[in-house]
Amino acid sequence: MKITLPFILPILALTGCATTHHREAEAEARGYERGYRQAIKEQYWIIQNQQRATAPASATNPPSPQP
Repeated sequence: MKITLPFILPILALTGCATTHHREAEAEARGYERGYRQAIKEQYWIIQNQQRATAPASATNPPSPQP
């Protein structure tokens, strides 16, 4: 069986399409992961700043003991 050039070209073209889609899917997954991590970091710092803002107020006004 002799493999000819017209037979090989469509197969190579299909292989190229499959790898391009795979690379795009990986890039999209990486972008999603980076965005998710960034959102987590932002939420972490928002909570940290809120806790810092409320810490001095609670330290200067300690709660009175209940009888």
